[in-house]
Amino acid sequence: MSAVTSELAFSPETYTGPTSIIAEAMSDTTHLDCFDMEFQMDRIGSSPQAIRSILDRLRKGSKFVTMYARFTNVPPDVAKLKFSKACHQMYNPETRAMIITLPGRPHDAVAMEFTSQFIVATFLSNMKNTLWSLSSARVEGTRCSKEPDGSWIPKDLPASRNDTWPTIVLEVGVSESLNKLRADAAWWLSNSKGDVNLVIIISINQAVAEVTFESIVLQQPPTYMRNGQRQYRPHTRQSIVVSRAPSSPGQPINTVPNTLPLKILFEEVLCRPPQPPETDPVISISSLEEIASAAWRWQGL
Repeated sequence: MSAVTSELAFSPETYTGPTSIIAEAMSDTTHLDCFDMEFQMDRIGSSPQAIRSILDRLRKGSKFVTMYARFTNVPPDVAKLKFSKACHQMYNPETRAMIITLPGRPHDAVAMEFTSQFIVATFLSNMKNTLWSLSSARVEGTRCSKEPDGSWIPKDLPASRNDTWPTIVLEVGVSESLNKLRADAAWWLSNSKGDVNLVIIISINQAVAEVTFESIVLQQPPTYMRNGQRQYRPHTRQSIVVSRAPSSPGQPINTVPNTLPLKILFEEVLCRPPQPPETDPVISISSLEEIASAAWRWQGL
């Protein structure tokens, strides 16, 4: 397994790490700051009509670029509405702020291709019919709600946990920074208090043919206590970069490192040890390259 590439200390209740961008995402009192995102619209969203009007304007833009709108003064009853099947919503009732994401085609193509490859991997590891796919179902954190790009939960949950949180989450970003996606992963791990076992993040470079895959988990056991609370360290267990020369579909794809697939532990998915012939599901290097190629197809790279 690849070496740890990033490590930040936090607990579900408090954060003590050095990077403010991650701290804001992990905090239960997050103010939905932009995290390096460029908002195409920044408007008051006091009514469903006002929000839908802004989203209609954004939809007239390019279908190949992910777009974002930030709304202020959004009432909780309005935030509960789903404004489009294609959009993702994140809401903080304390600040009445909401971010709505309209994914472009590269984003959607990668999310769907990863889902397909993940399903194949679970079948090959003898996990058929053991999972529910929750897709982008919204989840309520302590003070904030969020929608992933994909999520899965066992059909048979252990008695020790409920079905509020998925066990595996997918987050895909095109124009977001890698730090933003790591902050998203930290949000899931922190707010779920460890019920989310693994977050897969996929960062699509908007300028060149390069896609980064990372698996983010909580370091176990907690490393120390602070103010009576357990302190964990989320870390990037694997990081794999897939790239290709620009505008050269026939050129070889370069994957670094190319010695190990993206590995997902069986117990992370189903919350129990495997029973032979069950094994850990893996996303092979060739599958990662297929996922990256889906992004480049719709980016024109």
